Amino acid sequence: MKTKRILIIAIIVLSIFLILYIAVFHHSLSTNHEEWGSFGSYIGGIGGIVLSCSIFYYTYLIDKEHRKTENNTQTLKLLEVVGESLTCIQRWKELSFKLVTENAWDRGMPLHEHMEYERKVLQMKIWTNYKSTQVMANHLYGMNIPNVDTIDKTEDYFISVFNKIKQ
Repeated sequence: MKTKRILIIAIIVLSIFLILYIAVFHHSLSTNHEEWGSFGSYIGGIGGIVLSCSIFYYTYLIDKEHRKTENNTQTLKLLEVVGESLTCIQRWKELSFKLVTENAWDRGMPLHEHMEYERKVLQMKIWTNYKSTQVMANHLYGMNIPNVDTIDKTEDYFISVFNKIKQ
C-alpha cells in the first residue's frame, strides 16, 4: 500500500514539474536539440531528487522494520531464557526436597551423588541464565535486576521479568 502511494506521489510531482516546464518555456514541442537537452537535464534533476527522496524513505522504513524484528527476536530469546530458568528452578527445588525428605542415602550412594550432581548443574544453569536475563532485561526494557545470593530470590526476579514482557 505504501509503495503504491509513494509511486503515485512521485508521478504527481514529476507531472507537476513537467507541466510547469511546458507552461513556462514552450507551448508546443520543439524541434531544437538544445531545448530537448535542457529539458532532459531539467527532468533528470527533478527525477533524481524524487528518486533519492524515495530511496531514503524506503531505507528508513526497512531500518525501522529491522529494528522492530530484532527487538522481537531478543524478546523471544529473553522469554525462552526466563521460561527455561523457571523450569530449572522448579526441578532444583524438587531435587532439594527429595534429598532432604526421602533420605537418598538409604537408597544407595550413586543415587544421592547423581541427584547432587544434577542439582549443581541446574544451579549453574540458573545462575548463567540469571546473568543473561539481567543484561537482556536491562537492554530491552531498562529493568535493573540486582544480584542475588540464593536461588529462591531469583525465581521472583524471573517472574517479574516475565510479567514485564507480557505487558
